[in-house]
Amino acid sequence: MEKKEGEAMEARLAEMGKRIDELKGRLGTVTGEVKAELERRIDAAYAAQEEQRQRLHRLKDKGLEQWDSLKEQAGEAWNGLEKSLQDLASRLKK
Repeated sequence: MEKKEGEAMEARLAEMGKRIDELKGRLGTVTGEVKAELERRIDAAYAAQEEQRQRLHRLKDKGLEQWDSLKEQAGEAWNGLEKSLQDLASRLKK
């Protein structure tokens, strides 16, 4: 993995963490079962973010040849996390 790519992914993880924190802060306006559901989904987003962080660190350790072979798989996981955050944000707007 190139250093530039690694730094970009670290920045993306940090931004996702801020977004998750922001969504969690907005839960104060929600009550009941909806709040419980959104809390579970936010917890899952934190877990997915941490999984991506660990995957990134493993990829950094393995080097470029491993990065190339796992790039597509990692991209799918990132996209899934991004979609989850967008869905949570839209649910909190309602």
